[in-house]
Parts: sequence; C-alpha cells; structure tokens
Amino acid sequence: MPSTPPEADVRVDGRDARWAEHRSSRRAELVRAARRAVHHRGPDLSMDDLAAEIGTSKSIIYRYFTDKSGLQGAVGAAVIDDLRAALGEVGERVTRPRDRIAAMVDVYLGIVESSAGVYAFVTQPEATATAGALRGFVAEIEDIVAEALLPVLRHGGGAAEEDHALAALWGAGVVGHVRSVAERWIAARSTGLPADDGAPAVEGGIAALDRAALAAHITDWLWTGAMGVARRSRNASTRTETDDAIGDPS
Repeated sequence: MPSTPPEADVRVDGRDARWAEHRSSRRAELVRAARRAVHHRGPDLSMDDLAAEIGTSKSIIYRYFTDKSGLQGAVGAAVIDDLRAALGEVGERVTRPRDRIAAMVDVYLGIVESSAGVYAFVTQPEATATAGALRGFVAEIEDIVAEALLPVLRHGGGAAEEDHALAALWGAGVVGHVRSVAERWIAARSTGLPADDGAPAVEGGIAALDRAALAAHITDWLWTGAMGVARRSRNASTRTETDDAIGDPS
C-alpha cells in the first residue's frame, strides 16, 4: 500500500494551521463585538439581539461558543486579561502592602465603572457557572488577587503551603467584599437620582461617592477592619468637639 508523500502531510498541516488561525481570529472578533454590544445595549440582550448587534446570525455565534454561557465566559476571559494586565502593572510599581491593596481595589472598581453592563454580563449565574479553564469570572479574579497578596503573607515567615492557603482565602474575602460594595454602588448610581430628588437618602449618598473616595473607604475597611474605622471615627469626633470649643468664646 503506497504511503502518503511527506509533502502532502505538509500541505494538510498548513491548511489546518491556517484554519485554526482563522477560527481563533474570528472568535476574538466576535468577543470584541459582543463586548461592544453589551457595553452599549446592556447585559440582558438575548442571543437574537446580540447576533443582530454583532451583524451575524445566532447559528454563527453558537458555532464558536456553543451557547450563551460560552459567549459570556469568552467575554469574561477578555475582561480578566485586562484585569491581569492592570494588576501586573500595579505589582511592578507598588510594593507596600496597604498601597497594593488600595491599587487592586481601584483597578477592580475601574473595571466595574468603565462598563457596568459588561461586568453584569460576565457575572450573571450562567457565566460564573461556566466550566473549564476559566472557572468562572469571580473565581478567576480571586486567584489573581491571591497571587498579588502572596508576597504580603510571605513576610510573616509561615510555611509556603500555609501562605498559599491563606492567600486563597484572603483573595476570596477581598473579592467578595469589593464585589458586594461595587455592585451596591453601581446599582445606586443607575437610578440617576440625587438624594434630594426622589431617591432614598442612603442610596443617594452611595451614588454620590466617586470612585476615588469609595476606593479609599474600601481600602480602610480591608486594612484596618471595624476597630480601625471606629477608632478614626472617634478621633474625628474628638477633633470636631475640640475645634468647636476653641471657636466658642463663651
């Protein structure tokens, strides 16, 4: 039986490589288009609406992503790439532990603020349940934050295995805290109403916080905990009473 000439194998491999490259390029293009559509139209687009916004058919989307959760996972992976790059830059220029936490909080809030619709899209239940290498958007972020926090724990002199375990738990706690606060903040801002224009006073106050102020508060909460916040509040109250006494001539 005649064997296949070596040059035929080369031609087949070349076609396979070009097809794989084309498929990867087309998939990335669809992810970018879906991300733009969600950014402008919101996270609740149906697959029909997404296909129309992207300018293709729903069957084409299914060909590349299987289902909606697959598309959400792919968009989430793109967002995580941005997050990883931003945190990598932070890690290179920020070394003090508290400053590192502050910078990570600001990066996370920046992603939420820059496109609340995309953030909601990739954290919906069907997106976070996506199996595979991504493990879900939130779980991936926890891993990234844990990796960034690991150098802080290593200063404690603990065993490497314990440091990794504690970093994983700390990362989960940090992400859970920041995520809950960020989502409440975005929800309050989405009403578009100031506190004196029909919005509940608490929600109006939350909405009034800008990103820098919120990041500073979250950093304080994470770094010093309840006791630190209470102590600063008492100190601020004492200073105010002292100032009032000095300013009162009676």
